Amino acid sequence: MLKKYGINTILLGVVIVLLVLVLIKTSPDYVVAQGDGGAAAKHVFAVVGSRYNNREPFYLVDTRQEVIMVYEYGVQGDGLGLASARSYKYDKLLEQYGRSSFGPKVDKIKKEIGKVIR
Repeated sequence: MLKKYGINTILLGVVIVLLVLVLIKTSPDYVVAQGDGGAAAKHVFAVVGSRYNNREPFYLVDTRQEVIMVYEYGVQGDGLGLASARSYKYDKLLEQYGRSSFGPKVDKIKKEIGKVIR
């Protein structure tokens, strides 16, 4: 039985892919790929980054398992290895995270919206 995902999960997947693209945008050498329409691959996105220090990053996002994986390929014969992995299953439950002072806090926005709606 297939699990249906809400719009928030789908949008989070899109945001993550776009964020990865922004992070590697410094080079025109990146490639984005998605499954070719097969039912088993529609939830997996791959992004290949540009070479840095003889390593090429390969980002894999699985929206069904809610995981981001980062692999590195050593171009001098080191092969492909897992560099990092993270589940964003619980990250998406956070309203706000980080130390950035960019923009208003979520609770302030909710308060202002509440004033308008009333």
